[in-house]
Amino acid sequence: MRIEDIDPSDDAALEAFWAHEARLAAGDPYDVVWTREERKVRARLSDPWTERQYVWARDDDGAIVATAELNLSLRDNLEVLWADLRIDPARRAEVGPFLGDLKDRTRLSGRTRIAAEARWASGGPEGPDAELLRAHGFRLGNVEAQRVLDLPADEEHLERLATRTAPHHASYALRSWVGPVPEDVVDAYGAMRSVMGAEAPSGEMEWEAEDFPADRVRHEEEELAAQQRTSVTTVAVHEDGTIAGHSQIVVPGTDPVNAMQWDTLVLSAHRGHRLGLAMKVQNLRTAAHALGQRSLIHTWNAADNAPMIAVNETLGYRLVAIAGVFRCDV
Repeated sequence: MRIEDIDPSDDAALEAFWAHEARLAAGDPYDVVWTREERKVRARLSDPWTERQYVWARDDDGAIVATAELNLSLRDNLEVLWADLRIDPARRAEVGPFLGDLKDRTRLSGRTRIAAEARWASGGPEGPDAELLRAHGFRLGNVEAQRVLDLPADEEHLERLATRTAPHHASYALRSWVGPVPEDVVDAYGAMRSVMGAEAPSGEMEWEAEDFPADRVRHEEEELAAQQRTSVTTVAVHEDGTIAGHSQIVVPGTDPVNAMQWDTLVLSAHRGHRLGLAMKVQNLRTAAHALGQRSLIHTWNAADNAPMIAVNETLGYRLVAIAGVFRCDV
C-alpha cells in the first residue's frame, strides 16, 4: 500500500479523489458529498483560517483504498486534526497503516487528537466504519442525528408555525438576506458565529470558540460563490440591537437534488422565545426561490439536543442516519 499526499493542482489526482468519495456515497441517498466542482474549489482555494491536506492510500495496482481530507485550524482548536475519511468497505482490513499514518501526521503537526466521523443506519447498531475506528484507538465523542425535510416545504404549515411563534419573540425582529451578510451587521454576525462550536452540544469533543472576524465571514462568502452555492440567512435581532441567533441554508448550484441546513444557533441568553423555530420557518420561506426544484434539505444535530430536534420534527424533518463523531488522543 502506498500512502501519498495529493497535489490539489493535479487535475487527474483530484478527479480520482472525488470519484472515490462519490462512488462510496452512491449507495446511500442521504450520504451527501461535495460535487466535483465544489471539491475542486475547496481543495484549491487558500484559507487563512484552515490548512487542508489531501491524502490517499492506493494498492500496488493503483486502486484507491482510502482517502482523507485533513483540516487543521490555524487560529483556534489547535490541538485537533479533523479527518474526513472515505474507506472502501471491501478494503477495511487493509487500512491500519493508513490510520497509523494519520496519527503520525497528527503528532508531527503538534496536534494531540484526531476527530473523524462514521455513519450508520438510524435505529441500528454502530456500523463497520465505527467498529474500525474503535479497533484503532478511537472512542465515540458525540452522536449526531441526520434528518431530511422533503421539499417543497408546506407553505400553509410554515404560516401556521410563524403565527404560533410570533407572540413569544415580540422583543425580537427577524431579518433575512440571500447572499453576503449586510455590511452593517457583519462584525456582530461574525462574533455570534464564533461561539457556535462552544455553545452547541458536542459531547466529549471539547470544541472551543472560533476566531470568526468579519474578514472570515467574507472569505466564506467568496468560497461559496466560487462553488456556485447560495446562502440564505435569517437572524434574530433583539430590541437592544444584539444579534441573538441565526439560521443558514446553503443551496449548491451544482447539485439539483440536495440543499443543506447549516448552523442554527440561539445564544444562551436569548433562549426560551422560540427563536430557533421562528428563524428556521422564515429562512425556509426566504429560501424557496433558491431551492427551486430540489427535493431534500439535510440537517445534522447532536442526538441529545432535544430542543433543536423538537424544532426540526415540528418542521417535518425525518430521521435518516446517525453520524458518530469519534476522537483519538495521540
